[in-house]
Amino acid sequence: MDQAATILLDTLPAWRLRAVERIQLSSAFWAERDREVYVHPIREFMQENSDETRVALSRLRQPREAGKPESIELLLPIKELPKIPLLDLSITVDDTGVYRVAKDESARIQALHVIKLAERAKLMTKDGEPPHLRDFLTFLFYFPPHSYEAAYKRYEICSKPVRDYAYLQSKIPRLPFSTYTEWRDSAEQIWRLTEAYAIPDYSSGAENPLIALPYMFQQLQNRQPAVVLDWEEVTTLLRYLSAALTAADDSAPESPAHKFIAAYFAYGYRWMAFARCRVPFDRPFVISTQEKRAIYFQPERDLHRERFSLSDLRQAKTWKQMWSKEVWHMVAFADAETNHVSLRVSDTAVRLHKPEAVSQTNEELPLEVDEEERTFELYLRQDSAQGRQDRFYIKCKIRLTRLHSSMLYLTMIVTGMGIILLLNRGLASVNNKNEPYPGGSVSQISNGLTAKEATVILVPVAFAAAFLLVRDTSTLASWIRRIRQSILLAELLTLLTIAFLMLGFHHFKNN
Repeated sequence: MDQAATILLDTLPAWRLRAVERIQLSSAFWAERDREVYVHPIREFMQENSDETRVALSRLRQPREAGKPESIELLLPIKELPKIPLLDLSITVDDTGVYRVAKDESARIQALHVIKLAERAKLMTKDGEPPHLRDFLTFLFYFPPHSYEAAYKRYEICSKPVRDYAYLQSKIPRLPFSTYTEWRDSAEQIWRLTEAYAIPDYSSGAENPLIALPYMFQQLQNRQPAVVLDWEEVTTLLRYLSAALTAADDSAPESPAHKFIAAYFAYGYRWMAFARCRVPFDRPFVISTQEKRAIYFQPERDLHRERFSLSDLRQAKTWKQMWSKEVWHMVAFADAETNHVSLRVSDTAVRLHKPEAVSQTNEELPLEVDEEERTFELYLRQDSAQGRQDRFYIKCKIRLTRLHSSMLYLTMIVTGMGIILLLNRGLASVNNKNEPYPGGSVSQISNGLTAKEATVILVPVAFAAAFLLVRDTSTLASWIRRIRQSILLAELLTLLTIAFLMLGFHHFKNN
């Protein structure tokens, strides 16, 4: 079944007719995603492919049951997902709910796939592969990053080599420094290649293999029987991987080696969800997924804490990012014959501002696509061209609609003018202590405001400001307007404070 899974993973566009993904920004920190993949009949896919594919899939055909169509049991690639928080993941295959397999099993299939890509590019050979290569890649593609994140925060002021050595020493106390130096040399060669293929990710085992080694040692020792690697075996694995990646980086962009190195780095920060399921053999079917995914305000993950960060994963590193509210959504866009993706907002008070598609390294994509539409409420992209980007980011700024934004700015200006009027005319000296209080049209303060005039200023301004502050909005709209809302709240409190101080000052002077 693993062999069939790697074949399907390697030939996604061959058995997928169309993939349609809909992204909806529904709250400040979560986006709802729905995806449908329309699949060719498996029999048709088998007939159009190699003998190896036909043999591997034929073994998985199920005996025909009376009155039921013929079926096949597969470990089916469902969807490529990022290594970020996900909520409410639901998978349906041919109108039947299924469960994804464990992440470590997915990583094991991904490792086999990457090895086959390297063998196809003649960068690895079965005879020359060091022992435990598949296990090594499996743990690079999946390891729980929590312990490393804790070390990252503890040693964040240190350089990367010092931080990595401190982490390894805490997990592998007997590690000789000379051995660590050999490991670091190979790991740094791999790390330097990352920038050309992916946006850096601090917790990617593919980018920095050293951080996955403690988990690998632990899991291998827990097996029955236990597997114990010595230092030299790990050194050999790192050098072998580094040499293969370096050779792939030196190859032509359209060569099989490029596909190998791109897949390797992609699995460092993304993973393919698989589901073990029985699907029709002679007719097409649909794979549907629904999920909620964290929204990012920058392309890369970073654990550095900033003053205004709301979480480690969604922090803004600069004032420009705080003000611009630029969101990033990565989509897979070459895993079917034709890919469609759309992004929209559900809140009528929020609009999209100049959405655009950029590559994984934050570069502009070619403009030649089958269809692309940009409006203030929708971004749509469709393409079926061969050789298109495997995945890209949709980068867009989110804004309040012009009406809501204008009302907010107008209320801020009017409230500010009310403060200026009270300060300019309301703090004049008291001229007549016997003037009635609170008074109607008689001025309570020489050359100042009457009570009616103060009321004309205070009541409408305070009402408008309070209405905008308490009006029911989505968390997304509240996030966008949070800075202006804070300014308006400060202005309203200042206005009311000045009014009460004036009232107390006048009452004191007249008594």
